[in-house]
Amino acid sequence: MKKVFVDTNIFIRYLTNDVPSQVDKIERLFDLAEKGEVRLVTGPPVFFEMAWTLKLFYNMSRKRIYECLSAILGIPELEVTDLDILEEALELFNYTSADFSDAYIAVLSKKAGAESIATFNAKHFKQLNAKIYPFK
Repeated sequence: MKKVFVDTNIFIRYLTNDVPSQVDKIERLFDLAEKGEVRLVTGPPVFFEMAWTLKLFYNMSRKRIYECLSAILGIPELEVTDLDILEEALELFNYTSADFSDAYIAVLSKKAGAESIATFNAKHFKQLNAKIYPFK
C-alpha cells in the first residue's frame, strides 16, 4: 500500500475550510485512506506548524487549538510518528500555558532520559515541571 505524508496545509485547510475546493480534494484523499487504498502518515513538525498557524493566522484559542490537534490525532487512518510523545505534549499544552513546541520538548527530554533542559527560557519550562540546566 502506498504511504502518503500529509503536510500541515492539508490539515489547516481541512480544519478551517477556508478553501472549499481544496477541502473536496482532501476529503477524497481521506476516503481513499478509509478504503485502505493509501496509508496516511504525518509527524511532529506538522503539529508544531498547525499549532503556530492556528494561533497566529486564525486567532484560535488554546482550547480550540487543542481540540483541532486532538481531532487530527484521532483520525484512525493516520499514522503519526512519535504518537506517544505528541499525545503527552498535547495534554501538557492543554493544562498549562506553555506553547505546544515547549510542551513537546519537555516530554521528549524526559523520554530521551535527559536530566535537565539547557535553555534560556526557564520560565516556559518550569511550568512543565522540567528541570533547567544550571549554566555556570
